[in-house]
Amino acid sequence: MAFSLGALTAYVEENKAEIITKSILGGVTLGLGVDIRTGIKSSENIPNLESTVPFQSGASCSFTTSGTTTISPITIATSPIAIAEEFCLKDLEAYFTQKWLPGGQLNESTSLEAAIMNRKAKQIAKNVEQMIWQGKTTYGNSTVLKQINGWLATIDTAGTAVAATPSTLNSTNVLTIFDNVYASIPAAALMNEEVVAFVGMDTFRTLAAKITATYGIYGSNYNTDGVWAKWTLMYPGTNMKVIAVPGLNNDNTVDTGVLPTAVKNRIIATYASNLVFGTDLQSDIDNLEVWYSKDDRKLKMYGEFRAGVAVKFIDQVVQYTNS
Repeated sequence: MAFSLGALTAYVEENKAEIITKSILGGVTLGLGVDIRTGIKSSENIPNLESTVPFQSGASCSFTTSGTTTISPITIATSPIAIAEEFCLKDLEAYFTQKWLPGGQLNESTSLEAAIMNRKAKQIAKNVEQMIWQGKTTYGNSTVLKQINGWLATIDTAGTAVAATPSTLNSTNVLTIFDNVYASIPAAALMNEEVVAFVGMDTFRTLAAKITATYGIYGSNYNTDGVWAKWTLMYPGTNMKVIAVPGLNNDNTVDTGVLPTAVKNRIIATYASNLVFGTDLQSDIDNLEVWYSKDDRKLKMYGEFRAGVAVKFIDQVVQYTNS
């Protein structure tokens, strides 16, 4: 069975919504309770409601107003991001003939068209995952990270997050650092929702190994519901969940360089819905195209989507940075 151009273009046309949704929203972090806003064409104000309710004596019939309600907007701006790629049909056909059709057999549950697009969706989702955390528009060498300012850059620029004591995270001091992160979380954040410390998988691994060595609870007490397999743990003695996300990994690349030291081993502790991700989605679905160019006899793919992040209450974020 040969690779079919017509089947691929038909598959993309019929499955645009699923492909784009998986691509943009398919990363690990965006499935953890982050506030996702769709339909944002450029920027949008997110209204934040804050209020005070002072009590007063109810012994008389007098009516005295008190308390305040303030609506303060948080602006989330999205940036246009494009994907443009071309394939030589002979290369595609050769690859899939070898990869998917050994001995002339084809797994009926997997089409070549779905395999191509699922692969692309995973690659895009991986890039979005890294971009929403470590993105910074001054990273000129990175085609991925320079597209937007991610949550780390947003938090650092604001300068109003609670700063845990800086150090250089390692297996010796990792528990001290996490103790300090938890102790620094504002009471308002602790009362709001489940508090999560977002970390990279490398930082999580260092923490998990130290917990095991210190308390001996890695395998027995913590694996009963499979949380370790999901890169999640409850930090001992607290109500703080620690979740590893690929977007904070130390070995994420910046194309021609490596991540700055200040980006490595970052810990961001807050409640998940305090983090906002914005996209358009509907127009993004319409913008996905696949076509064959007779000019150079290549299959071409083009897509556009919008992405941006914001933090509702930065003063309810605790951030740890390597010194």
